[in-house]
Amino acid sequence: MSRPRRAFDIRLRDEFRRRLLESRETLLRAVKATDEEIAELETPGPGDSVDRAAGSSVAALVSRLAGQDKEQLDEIAAALRRLGSGAYGKCVSCREPIALARLRAVPATRLCLSCQTAEEVTP
Repeated sequence: MSRPRRAFDIRLRDEFRRRLLESRETLLRAVKATDEEIAELETPGPGDSVDRAAGSSVAALVSRLAGQDKEQLDEIAAALRRLGSGAYGKCVSCREPIALARLRAVPATRLCLSCQTAEEVTP
């Protein structure tokens, strides 16, 4: 027996579009601030080699965090495309509906909980 199909009505599409756009704006502000911090940390200034090495380590860490933000922006963009095409809310792996509670918790998710769990377990 197959699971019942949940149709995304206009209200749900609008809710998730708004949530995804808000998440995107928040991340864009964070990425901009992080990019400014990296530029500031990489600007040579007074100090000994230990200070410069510590600044480089911090800049590398901040850069990795910015990379994660940029990956999240890519996930949000993909979710918005799925929303526009009518594929939003369906697992990209098994094509089954993603639970509404999961979508509300992680609006950019592309996998149902079962497929996400399987992906995390597989090396």
